[in-house]
Amino acid sequence: MYHPFKRPKRLRETTNPSSYRARSPSPRLKQRHRGPTHPPSPNFLQFAGFVVAIIITGTLYISLSKLASRRTGTSPTPSYIEIGSTRIRSLAPSPKVIDRTVLHVLHDIHGPDDHHDLSPLTVSRPHLKWPPIVTRIPESKDVSELERAAVHAPSILTALAGADAARFDESVCGSFPCRFLLPLHIAEQEPKAYFHLHQLAILASSLNRTLVLPNVGNNRIGACSKWPLDSYYDVDLLRSALPAINTLPFTVFDNWSETRSILPTSRTISFSVGERDSLPDPLTDDDFTIDYGLADHKVASCLDSKFPRLHQSSSMTSFTFYRNNPIKQSTSWHLIQILSEAVDSVEHFSDELAALRLSDVLAIEWDLRRPIFPEPNIDLQYSHALVELAERLASFTGPYIAVHWQLERVPVENLAWCAASLVSTLRSVLEDDDSGLQLVWLATDYHTFSKQPSGVKTKSARSGTFRAVTPEIEEAMNILQDAFRTGGDLDGYAMTELPSQIKRLRMFEGNVQFEEIQKDSGVSGILDKLVSMQSQVFVSGSRACSKTSSSSKQIVEFRESVRRDKEIALDIRNVVELFGEW
Repeated sequence: MYHPFKRPKRLRETTNPSSYRARSPSPRLKQRHRGPTHPPSPNFLQFAGFVVAIIITGTLYISLSKLASRRTGTSPTPSYIEIGSTRIRSLAPSPKVIDRTVLHVLHDIHGPDDHHDLSPLTVSRPHLKWPPIVTRIPESKDVSELERAAVHAPSILTALAGADAARFDESVCGSFPCRFLLPLHIAEQEPKAYFHLHQLAILASSLNRTLVLPNVGNNRIGACSKWPLDSYYDVDLLRSALPAINTLPFTVFDNWSETRSILPTSRTISFSVGERDSLPDPLTDDDFTIDYGLADHKVASCLDSKFPRLHQSSSMTSFTFYRNNPIKQSTSWHLIQILSEAVDSVEHFSDELAALRLSDVLAIEWDLRRPIFPEPNIDLQYSHALVELAERLASFTGPYIAVHWQLERVPVENLAWCAASLVSTLRSVLEDDDSGLQLVWLATDYHTFSKQPSGVKTKSARSGTFRAVTPEIEEAMNILQDAFRTGGDLDGYAMTELPSQIKRLRMFEGNVQFEEIQKDSGVSGILDKLVSMQSQVFVSGSRACSKTSSSSKQIVEFRESVRRDKEIALDIRNVVELFGEW
């Protein structure tokens, strides 16, 4: 085993590193030299030439070794030169550590004319034929032309990386270089976020870029979310509904950004709405303004953690639209002109916009509430797995009333009265129904009230934006729960929620999908919505008692379509019953 402090046996014989001594010939050498016992006296000139040759050879060897050491980064180690029976200790590195790369470097440093002092014609070597003078080092046959070219032309490595990136891009997106549009964050929650994803798909197609299908999580859509897009939506239907738009799965894009041999270029763009008074002088015809600044902290941290190779700049280009201005077709066309790589000249062009247009990836922060492109006529479709689970829950539960109550943004002074109105409406509906309805399914954005084995109730958030729980909200929910207790207005009836029903379904049937993400507020909201669509009776809040939401609107529209279409076999007895009407 190699040890850094263990020298070879031959080196141990020298005790004083700064001196040299003569060594007696070995017995074998004595047998070879069978000359006279007393050799003739040496000639003075021969001895002087011998010493000069030693000095020249040693000096040249040490100089070359120092040059090689500086080029290769190696430190000189003790070695020995033997001439006849004389042995000299030198600090020159062993010839074994000098590879041919160093020889090429030395060749480049010293031109052909630099070695005139080594010519045999100019070195006085009377009566000496050994050691020979080195005037040329032969080429090694095992050194390839590519290795020698890599030393003298590093650009070859760049060319090879470029060729590899071109092949990689063509395998991913069909062309080189790939041009992607990455939805980094969509501000509105599900289901409105789904329609904004349509807007980004149109923008990607207009810019001749591939849309990266983002992730989802906690009612949001964006690349920084946790779950794949098909956890919420039917991705195959989305692709078939938008056949002219190139899309790429998020996992494929993630692998591309991490393994591409050439670092991808990227820029971050923000689309938002602002008041006219708060905006600077517009750069365009009063449609929107363009500004440059630092990226939002959340955006920067997302890029750092998820896509470290994409976060090359802390700046962000912001497009701010006027809140009260109607968005015209000319506005969207002007925006495409600014962002499109195919357009040669653009008004108000800048170096920042030029770099943005040529970037491999445009990461989008989308905070618009109105469409800037014509809305596509595409029906919202959730994933097959969620739809199937909702059907199993509805069938397993039996006849039930679904209550959809969103408390966020309801005036706190209305909450107690709204809770009492809900109890009164439920009692009226249950007493008037002759089919024996006994169960109320509560779908709310407030909390879940699932019981633990110890009997203690735990609360789980059901909305990503509803965080501030006031005493008025707690009082309203206590009024509703007290109505189902013994002696309450709804005594004899039961109230249930999604977590409790999933737990019962798992106990009786097993194999409930989405085990890992059932606590995601987006998944629970979609399941509540799908279950409410299939309920026998549906109850929702008025504007005074419940936030007007797209989810409630979707439930009502679905139930209306079922009432019109007699071929759909669902037991739906009303469209909607409102509580909290003055």
